Amino acid sequence: MTKKTCFVVMAIGDQPGENGVITSADLKNKYDDLLKEAILKARPGLEVVRADDVALPGTMTTDIITRIMHSDYVVADVTFPNPNVFYELGLRHACRTGTIIVREKSGPRVPFDIAHLRYIEYENSTAGLKALATQLAYFFDHFDREPGRPDNHFQEIAKLTAYPFPNYQKEEAPPPEIQAIMGLMEAPELLDLIIRQQKGEEIDQIELIRLVLTNPKVAQPFLQAMANTGELDFSKLNASPKQIGEK
Repeated sequence: MTKKTCFVVMAIGDQPGENGVITSADLKNKYDDLLKEAILKARPGLEVVRADDVALPGTMTTDIITRIMHSDYVVADVTFPNPNVFYELGLRHACRTGTIIVREKSGPRVPFDIAHLRYIEYENSTAGLKALATQLAYFFDHFDREPGRPDNHFQEIAKLTAYPFPNYQKEEAPPPEIQAIMGLMEAPELLDLIIRQQKGEEIDQIELIRLVLTNPKVAQPFLQAMANTGELDFSKLNASPKQIGEK
């Protein structure tokens, strides 16, 4: 079974506080000793990752965006009014459900834009860790029971209005036979050889391969198509002249 994932969004660099600067080391300790511990206590076996586990502080990498988009759960600590945190939270809300907002009780007030959303308040203590784990477990279970239920205002409006999200699925490539035919349009000498073969004329296979290889755009799909139809048998390359004659 594939291990479920939880991406933690939180301030990483030094942050201003009421009693001075909260250092990145302090935040790292809170992540390791409180947030991550509470998440694993609530749901043992989760793969828990913070942004600096996969990127340098302050950078928005492909790996971070991928985790925001695809992680089963995101826990966003909004204790500090950090622009990176709110940007990543916004991206997650637009992508999918499964987001839990948390904040430390002693921190600043929650910004107006997200004050209406449900969030968990925690205390940075042993008792606070236990209480946070209990509430996280409740949210995890809720998301598992109703994975498609909106958990933020954006998703609610999108569902209500049947918002057509962009579909970036890759188009399927045409079969090799079609790719080969399209390539032949740009290789008249090779096309002529194929037409003669279709008319029943004996064609020098070596000359055919030479022409194919001189047209790289044709080579891959053309050889793939020939191999699929059995017109090109690479086993003959290891056969003796006598064996080839027998075939």
